[in-house]
Amino acid sequence: MKVLVGIGCSHTAGTAFLKDNSKSKNGLWLERSAWASKALAEKYKDGAPTMRWVTYNLTWMAKVNEKLHYDKIINLGVGGEGIDVNIMNIKSYIDLQEDLSGHIFIHQLPSACRVNVVHREMPHHKVWKWRPVKALLREKAPSIMELLDYYYDEDYHTLNNFYELYYLQRQIEKLGGKYYCFSFDFKGPLQSYPTEFWDEKKEIDTFDRFDKYNEWMHQEKIYFEGEKQFRPPFKTLISKLNWLNIDKQGDRIFKGMRLDEAALLPGDHHFSEDGNRVLGHLIYRGMKK
Repeated sequence: MKVLVGIGCSHTAGTAFLKDNSKSKNGLWLERSAWASKALAEKYKDGAPTMRWVTYNLTWMAKVNEKLHYDKIINLGVGGEGIDVNIMNIKSYIDLQEDLSGHIFIHQLPSACRVNVVHREMPHHKVWKWRPVKALLREKAPSIMELLDYYYDEDYHTLNNFYELYYLQRQIEKLGGKYYCFSFDFKGPLQSYPTEFWDEKKEIDTFDRFDKYNEWMHQEKIYFEGEKQFRPPFKTLISKLNWLNIDKQGDRIFKGMRLDEAALLPGDHHFSEDGNRVLGHLIYRGMKK
């Protein structure tokens, strides 16, 4: 069986098309929901407002699969979450597989600032939550400033997340599958890097700024057999990831293809089906280059 696995945030999941999708859930919501607007309900009156129908018909995965003709689509997109959650979900999926022959994993990288932390509002609160740091900043949570001032460094989490993706890519390939990744920031020579990896003014990568973290950690974590424990340099690691070659001519290619612009869902900037079709074409072409 040939399987297309899509990973990412809400832009991959397709949840913007459906109502009441603010949190990831299981159960009835997956099989019986409602369209997010009257315009969507009218446009897709012959479809079904379910995650399965949206996955197989409206997402960029569906549009890529119109060219691949694979047997199955696995939708691992999760709205509002980041790369750390994506990594957990990829691991959980591949742990259930003995063989990944015929699998293609395409990873739409969420924003690097979406890092989840276990947190509570005040010391006397009994309830702990697992939330992205970005969400806590929006809510101006009292405890977040101390975390940011003393314990949180976004680049450190970005570094470790991409090492995890590198190791996952190697594991996927050892089991016979293929992994590709890209960011909606569309930066860098292949137009698939996130903003954090590219200096727009100088038109050069920014990988060197991550080296200090490995230097610090190597001093602390390695005693003996050092040559067997050093992680590859970050720049080397990034070069070994399978980045899609997006190669698009400016952002006008998506003009009018957001849900808001298409008058399908006011205020929503996720891609419409037409936008996902264009993206699907870029992804498919990018795998071939």
